[in-house]
Amino acid sequence: MNKKTASKVLMILLAVVVFGFIIYKTDWAATKDAISGANYGLVLLGALIMTISHYLRGYRWSILGKSAGYPLNKRRAFYSVMSGYLVNAATSRGGEVARCALTSKSEKAPVETLIGTVITERIIDLITMIIMALLALAIQFKVLWSFAYDFVLEPLVQNWQWITLFVVGAALSFFLIKRFRPKKDKSANGFLSKFLSGLNSFFDIPNKGPFILVSFGIWLGYWLSLYLQLEALQITEHMNIANALAILMFSSLGIIIPVPGGAGVWYSIAYGLQMVYGFSESNAATFGIFTVAFSNIFHVLLGGISYALLFFEVQRLDPPQDDGENLEQREARITSSES
Repeated sequence: MNKKTASKVLMILLAVVVFGFIIYKTDWAATKDAISGANYGLVLLGALIMTISHYLRGYRWSILGKSAGYPLNKRRAFYSVMSGYLVNAATSRGGEVARCALTSKSEKAPVETLIGTVITERIIDLITMIIMALLALAIQFKVLWSFAYDFVLEPLVQNWQWITLFVVGAALSFFLIKRFRPKKDKSANGFLSKFLSGLNSFFDIPNKGPFILVSFGIWLGYWLSLYLQLEALQITEHMNIANALAILMFSSLGIIIPVPGGAGVWYSIAYGLQMVYGFSESNAATFGIFTVAFSNIFHVLLGGISYALLFFEVQRLDPPQDDGENLEQREARITSSES
C-alpha cells in the first residue's frame, strides 16, 4: 500500500470513527422533532444566499485568473467551484485540485497556475476570516472572551516560538514573491514558474478594491445563510445575527479538521454552542447535524448539477484550432453560428 492510498484509508477510518461518535451521542428522537418543525422557507432562502456567495467565489477566482494571464469564464468558474465542493463532500480536501483540473480543461489554463491562484484565495480567505473573528469578538466580548482566551490566545502564547517562526517565514515569502515575481508570460515553462504566476496573481490586480469587497461579500453571504438556518429551528430561533457570526467562526475552525462530510464542522459548532451559549448537549448536536446536513445536501445537489452543466458546455466547445484560435474566439464563433 503506497502513502497516497494509506492516507485515503486513514481519512476514511477517521470519518467512520467521528460519525460513529456523532451517531452514539445524538438524541435522534429529539433531533427528528426539531428538524421536522423547521421553517424550510428560511432554509431555501439561505440556500439562495449561499449560491450567490459561491458565485462570487467563482467571480473572484476569474479575477485572479485574469491577473495571472488566463481569463476564466465566470459561469464556468462557478461550475468548477461547485464541482469542487461536490468532491469535498467525500474527500475533504480533494475539491480544490478537482476544480483546478476541470478549469484547466475548460479554459486551457495550466493546472499549476490555477493551483497557485487557489492558494492565494485561501490566504485571502484566512485574512478575511481573522477580521470577521475580531469583529465577532468585539461585538460579543463578554460572551466570547473566555472561549477565545482558552482555545486561541493561550495556545498561541504557549507556542510563541513556532508562531514567530511562521510569521517571519510568511513575511519573508511574501517579500520574495512580490520582489521576484515573474512577468506574465504564457510561454513560460516549468511547474514553479507557472505556480508562482498563479500565487502572485493578487499583486497584479490593477484595482484591488472590488476584489476585496467581493471577498467580504462571500463571507457575508455565509454569515446570513447561517443566521437563516438558526432562525429556521425553534431550538435556535432565539439566536441573533451577532451570535450567527460567532457560530460561523466555530464552523470555520471545524473546516480545518480534515474529515469528510463536515464531521469536524459538526463537532466545532456543537462544542461552541455548549461552551459559549449554554446549549444542552442534545440541542447543540441537533443544530450541528442540521447545518451539516444542509451543507452536504446543498453541495451534492448543486455540485452535481454544476458538474453536468460544465461537462456539456465543454463538449460544445470545439477543440483548439491549429491557427491559434483561443477560447473566447471559439465561444464567439459558436454563439454567432447558433444565432
